[in-house]
Amino acid sequence: MQISESLSAWVAAQLGVSTPHVSPLRAEASQRRFYRVHAPDTSYVLMDSPPDLERNDAFVALAQVFKDAAIPVPEILYADLQHGWLLMTDLGPTELAQHYGTETQGQALERAVTTLVGLSAVRDAQWIPAYDAQRLHMELGIFGEWFAQGLLGVALTAPAQSDTLIEAMLAQPRGCVHRDYHSRNLLYNDRRLGIVDFQDALHGPILYDLASLLHDCYHRFDEPLIDHYLAMYLELHNRAYPQLAIDPDRARGWLDFTAIQRQLKAIGIFARLQLRDAKSTHIVYIAPLLERLVTLCGHYPELAALHSQLSDLNSRFKDR
Repeated sequence: MQISESLSAWVAAQLGVSTPHVSPLRAEASQRRFYRVHAPDTSYVLMDSPPDLERNDAFVALAQVFKDAAIPVPEILYADLQHGWLLMTDLGPTELAQHYGTETQGQALERAVTTLVGLSAVRDAQWIPAYDAQRLHMELGIFGEWFAQGLLGVALTAPAQSDTLIEAMLAQPRGCVHRDYHSRNLLYNDRRLGIVDFQDALHGPILYDLASLLHDCYHRFDEPLIDHYLAMYLELHNRAYPQLAIDPDRARGWLDFTAIQRQLKAIGIFARLQLRDAKSTHIVYIAPLLERLVTLCGHYPELAALHSQLSDLNSRFKDR
């Protein structure tokens, strides 16, 4: 997809070139579009982000907050917030997902897990507000509105046992959470991690980002691997922040319940992209996510009602 003439002219003016060489990057679950801008000696990433639909002010502010905390995010070089155009440093072409199933998977995942320990300690009252119960309930409502009702025609205010999921999330120690910390928003090049798409960070359940990573909406890890990296994170976190220590006996349940809430939200968002925004890029991920949710809920007797509900919705989705 080519950029507009006006955006091309803006990029050319910032870089001092006549005609920028631009190539599109992967479509994401938002209204933003990303491009790589190629220059003779380097490259940049261009974000075209509708200012009336996206939180560009938060993106710019948090880029500085995280940079100050030594979190590996891109540096914004030029910004036109009126149009929603941002040109930033390029953290590399290789997403974390591209390391999965290769000999570098272990080192890439280890770097992603260890980086979370520092990320959780970032504080900024203005730009990283509380991730509270009201917002968590609202997110689960996206599943009911856009997936159950919108896509399947099933009247559903919220998933069964929503309170149970949210209670598990609110019981955790709290820290800064990226909220979309998964294989497509993490770059790993030359043994260095890069983090993007951080504008929605909040102060919330400490295991949220680890759940995003290990229960990735786009990739499935086996149970022993999840246990391995959870144990690694617990050791690092509890040593660094003993006052916020996570109870190892409750950690796996907290991780899974957090992942369930997040994946239900994601299914709702993927359905919304299809129905409201006419973007079919993410609809293919709903079926495997539903299957995984049914399996995961089946591990917990206290989620029996949710397991039954999701099993029914899964069957309806297959038959639609």
